[in-house]
Amino acid sequence: MLSRSQIGIRTDLVCNSLCLDLHRTDFLYYDKDGFELNRAEQKYYSIMGYPLTLCLNHRAFQTDWYTSQHPKLIIDHSLLLYRCRYEGHARQQLEFLKSSVPQTSLLINTQSKWGFDFALDSIDDNNNVYEVLHIEYDTKNLDEFLTTLNNIQQRIDAIDWLDAARRIDRTREQWSCLKGFEQNDWKARYLIAWSKAEFTEKVI
Repeated sequence: MLSRSQIGIRTDLVCNSLCLDLHRTDFLYYDKDGFELNRAEQKYYSIMGYPLTLCLNHRAFQTDWYTSQHPKLIIDHSLLLYRCRYEGHARQQLEFLKSSVPQTSLLINTQSKWGFDFALDSIDDNNNVYEVLHIEYDTKNLDEFLTTLNNIQQRIDAIDWLDAARRIDRTREQWSCLKGFEQNDWKARYLIAWSKAEFTEKVI
């Protein structure tokens, strides 16, 4: 029903090489919460050989996680996500630029971070698409990430998602009246016994 990519988790989340093509405007639009990369970060990641792809229309260091083979189940997005810290020549360069470009301090203070983002939709009998589950998790602690990732993968792999989608559809009156992320929290509690749908940390 859902297939999980068999990929190793990246643990070496560091940029340590010099970048010779930096401009002041490259440091704008720094994402303090998630995994979207501004142009300066993209340049450092590219030098390091980290793969950059579009993540929800933004550039990020991510890999695909789950896919769906069922016509009634749609993976809106399912990703493992990474954010790097800066050391060595990269950090020295950022420290040097800091006096003239204060935004470099954001990269200097960036910590390595791991995350996952899972959003599953389904199609009802009237051909309408509705959200079944959307959860996000990230942490700067690798051991915590690996433990949580293993736990959630066991849950995702064990669930009959077609049945879960039907149960969400049947209970629509209980969650459709909720606002914003409260709907996500309700579904996370109902399907996977998570107290809320999003557990996230600041990058710095």
